[in-house]
Amino acid sequence: MDPNMDPDRLVEESLRQMWQVEDFQRRSAAMVGHGEALDGLVTAEARGDAGLSRITIDPRAMRSPAQDLGDATLRAAQGALEDLRRQTMEAMREILGDDVMGVVDGTGDPSKLVAEAEQRFQASADEAMETLERLRRQGGF
Repeated sequence: MDPNMDPDRLVEESLRQMWQVEDFQRRSAAMVGHGEALDGLVTAEARGDAGLSRITIDPRAMRSPAQDLGDATLRAAQGALEDLRRQTMEAMREILGDDVMGVVDGTGDPSKLVAEAEQRFQASADEAMETLERLRRQGGF
């Protein structure tokens, strides 16, 4: 029997993946991304469970022209969201692995994953057909 078709192993793998997803959800909810601009006078925070959650403007930043202050606030917010995205992608990479994440982030070759999936599917189908044939012979059909 193909070890990939072992029912105990499949259940064990499914439970492991479920725990990984639950762990990822907890971790991503607790993640905090940080961004800053104007030499740290404008800071922003983005949380995994709340999105952009805080913008802090040091009173000294108020000396800047309004347009500069607005641009700095936007850069700090974008930095916080980017930092949060980077943390999330790193956590996903731990769960999904480099091959899958490479396809997600555009650095990997999806044809490799497709070929592996096709091989696994074909092996499973072949094994199922062999099992059916063996059962047919044993049953005298």
